[in-house]
Amino acid sequence: MANPRVKFISTTYLKENTVIEDNVDDNKLVPFIYSSQETTIQQALGTTFYRHLQDAVINNTLNNDEEDFLRDYIQPCLCQFSFYEAFPFLNYKTTNKAISKESSEYSQASDLDEVKYVRNSIYNLAQFYLKRMNKFLQDWPSLFPQYQNPGSRVNLQKSGKSYFSGISFQKNSYAIRLNIPIFDDPTMPGGCYDCDNDY
Repeated sequence: MANPRVKFISTTYLKENTVIEDNVDDNKLVPFIYSSQETTIQQALGTTFYRHLQDAVINNTLNNDEEDFLRDYIQPCLCQFSFYEAFPFLNYKTTNKAISKESSEYSQASDLDEVKYVRNSIYNLAQFYLKRMNKFLQDWPSLFPQYQNPGSRVNLQKSGKSYFSGISFQKNSYAIRLNIPIFDDPTMPGGCYDCDNDY
C-alpha cells in the first residue's frame, strides 16, 4: 500500500505556479495539497493507478511515460485545485478560541464577492487542466496498465467526470424546447462535456 503522505507537488511548486506569496506558511498549504490530491487526482486516475504512482515516487521507479504524465498533466492540475481549495482560508486563522481574520496595516481585506470572483477564475483554470488530463488518459490508456486494467476491485474507480456544482444542458434536450441558450463548446461533440443522457 502506498504511503498516504506522498505529495505530487511541493509547496514551492504551488507558490511558483500561482500568485500565492512566498511568505505564506507552508503548513497552511500542505493540507490542501493532500486533500486535492486524494479527491480530484485519485478520482481521475482510480485508486489502483493513483497508488501505483505514489509507490513509484517513493521507490524512484517511475518510467518515462509516468514521469512525463506526472510532470505535464498531474502537477499543473493538482497545483490549481490546491490553490482553489486553499484560497478562502489564506486569510483566516483557526485557533482554540475562534476563527479569526488576519489583516495588515498595509492592505485591505477583500469582500466576499471579490473572493468568489477570484476563486471562480481559479476553478475554471483547474477544470481546464483536469479536462486536459482526462483527455490524455482517454486517448492513451495503453501507456498506463494500472489505469487501463486496475485488476482487483478498488475503493474508488477511475472517472473522467469531475465534481461539478453547476447545471449542464445537452443539445436536443429540454433546453431547446424551453429556448434556453446553450454554450456550444466546439471541442466537444454536442457542445457539452460529460453530460449524462438520462433525461
